[in-house]
Amino acid sequence: MLDAVTRLAGGPALDPAATMQELAAGDPRMAMLMQMMQGQRGDPGKDTTPDDRDELIAELSGRLDAAEARLTKMTRIARQLHESMRSASQRLSQLAAALGACGLCWGEDPGCLGCRGRGRPGMIRCDPDMRAELFGARSPLPDAGKHPH
Repeated sequence: MLDAVTRLAGGPALDPAATMQELAAGDPRMAMLMQMMQGQRGDPGKDTTPDDRDELIAELSGRLDAAEARLTKMTRIARQLHESMRSASQRLSQLAAALGACGLCWGEDPGCLGCRGRGRPGMIRCDPDMRAELFGARSPLPDAGKHPH
């Protein structure tokens, strides 16, 4: 392998295929790379006709159109999911405020920066306006907003 590299660096003009074969013989990784490259290249003796190329272009164009349609559909679905998640998150934050709970973790996470795991419902002053909006005049926790914790 060192011979091939030395010749490439300053020796006379060499046959590239022979040089690559020599490099492949000395390094198993290079041999595997050469096999992969030859497999992708296909049979060099096989000439494609213009009709073959047109068929290939038509097939690839159809595949591209289908991929673009799938991408458009997935983008639309992702936007819908993001909007639904944002709406649900906002609604949960409102519910947490109405019940006097931490809007980030509901008191379930000791590492929470907002409550350190102590923000279960009723632990902080409830938002009476939010309670009235969510539950109306008949709140399920009539005295939860009266205790300042």
